[in-house]
Amino acid sequence: MLINLLHNSYKSSTFAAILFKNSCLFKNNEQEWSIEHTNILTMQKAEIKIIFHLLQDKNNVNKTVRQIADAANVSIGSVHNTLTNLIEKGYIVESDKKRILRKRSALIDKWAIGYAETLKPTLYLNRFKFISSAIQESWQNIVLPPQLHWGGEAAAALLDHYIQPEQWEIYTPDNANALITTAKMIPDAAGEIYVYKRFWQEAETPILVIYADLLAMEDDRLKEVAERIKPLI
Repeated sequence: MLINLLHNSYKSSTFAAILFKNSCLFKNNEQEWSIEHTNILTMQKAEIKIIFHLLQDKNNVNKTVRQIADAANVSIGSVHNTLTNLIEKGYIVESDKKRILRKRSALIDKWAIGYAETLKPTLYLNRFKFISSAIQESWQNIVLPPQLHWGGEAAAALLDHYIQPEQWEIYTPDNANALITTAKMIPDAAGEIYVYKRFWQEAETPILVIYADLLAMEDDRLKEVAERIKPLI
């Protein structure tokens, strides 16, 4: 079911191995982390939402536990446990009553795996297709309904201007029905457009999410784009 929902051909362990091989996690002794230490396969939904919030702004790590819980829409207990875990793993250092986020690049990659494997499948809503090949070729001209935004390859294409999407993803705050009003796409169980419910509060699709979307596709072409947009996170 995970493969169907994420429309990828990867297996969990394969995706994790590929991402670690190409990340900085094993670059040197200082940054050497084992699979056991990074705890890849046990990230919970709440932890994913909390880490997402911490990565959005360097100042977020110094918010109170309640402020982080409210922003991430999770329990206070989940925030406490996640912060404790990140401190133990060396991602957060506490000094003079302040917290400092460390190994941010490694944490981004850890988050990308957790999001793709644990949270994103639960956000899947529906599939659509373009009503014609001409519409598909000029997809950039489609005006999406308010609060709906491109994700994955489409969002990366608008950012990087390097790729032509083969699959399209859209994030919505509610449901997929509003897409019908575009008169450019219709529901189709085998369509090339995948619709997900967003879990963040802002309307725009965060670059961190786009980065994770690209890596999850296990495509060298998309990995190159992901590496180019990663510094923007």
